[in-house]
Amino acid sequence: MLSQYLQKLMGKHPVKTKPIIDAERYDTLNSRLLQKELFQPFDESKAFFPEETALIKSIRTETAALNRNNITRTQAYLAFYNRNPEVHWAFLAHMVSRNGGYHMTDLKSSTMTHLLDRAERQKFFLFLERANSAIFADAFPQLLLYEHAKQKELPLRRYLPVFRISRFMAPIWESFIEDPHSPLLTTALIINEQRMLQERILKRTSHGEILRRLDFRLQEYLGFMKVIFPYANKQKGLHNLTGLTVERFADPKQRIETGKLLYGLLFQHPAVFRGVGQFTKEIPHTGSREDYWGSIYTSDVSTSKDDEVYSPTLHDAWEDQLFFPPHSFDWFTNENFIEDLRSTPIIKKTDLTNEVLENVKQLKTLNGMKSIF
Repeated sequence: MLSQYLQKLMGKHPVKTKPIIDAERYDTLNSRLLQKELFQPFDESKAFFPEETALIKSIRTETAALNRNNITRTQAYLAFYNRNPEVHWAFLAHMVSRNGGYHMTDLKSSTMTHLLDRAERQKFFLFLERANSAIFADAFPQLLLYEHAKQKELPLRRYLPVFRISRFMAPIWESFIEDPHSPLLTTALIINEQRMLQERILKRTSHGEILRRLDFRLQEYLGFMKVIFPYANKQKGLHNLTGLTVERFADPKQRIETGKLLYGLLFQHPAVFRGVGQFTKEIPHTGSREDYWGSIYTSDVSTSKDDEVYSPTLHDAWEDQLFFPPHSFDWFTNENFIEDLRSTPIIKKTDLTNEVLENVKQLKTLNGMKSIF
């Protein structure tokens, strides 16, 4: 099933992959990951030196402040990447989080007014918001700890448990500090965040059921589940797009493979990497699809024309939500999860501009038909 999914995404058969790390490095990581005694669980009574306590408080405060909404999270990822370009995951997270913001505002766009009722839109927004915020709460302290470790040697195994980070990540970060290997770190963070999301949110909150119920319906609304990367100017107000369609989002294994594909698309193709980088420098994230297609979308409902799609900014669409910390147990209970570190699929760049344009037209038609019936 997974290979068929990848073949459909990549348009090729058989699927080509490449190793992420060599066999020796994989075996070393595997051995360190399985040595549970090396990773001590967080002990509330454990004493920290004053400077350690100050660091922990500082990271918690900064993470909480930047976890306000999708806009602040998305920009935080980019700012971190600009300071630490060796951490590829931060740039990938910025682009995926941009798409998360687009999906949030789509729920209030003029193409979705009749496809989902108000209650469904609210529930799906809360799912998107919870997932976006939970990933940030888990990942950003890791990024900040790494940034401090670059300046001053830190025993990461001592600090990661304080932030309820899976023991899966300790040897990964240690390996990265010794020898920066961006594909390994990026892949590990993709695995960590999706497994965390599955175990702490989808399995143990009502959001899992909401996702399963809405997932099929959303596939009917063409283009809604695409992750797009604007990478070139086709004409004024219209960027060329590449990316892929996310299918079976409820399956964590496929979300991990999708993350790997998106990473390859962003960093293995120079034209995409340069174009997306230029886009992020020129266009601040607002949540509105007007950011990349200003000739088709508008964020100003008062001046929208009949042929334009109203796509609000995040601030206009949704209020900030209180953050509720997810369950804090470690997801890394299945040793087979390590296998996802072995290899990554190879993906070709495909221009999706015309396909997404057609999806927008079809979505407007579906919405109009639904308003009649």
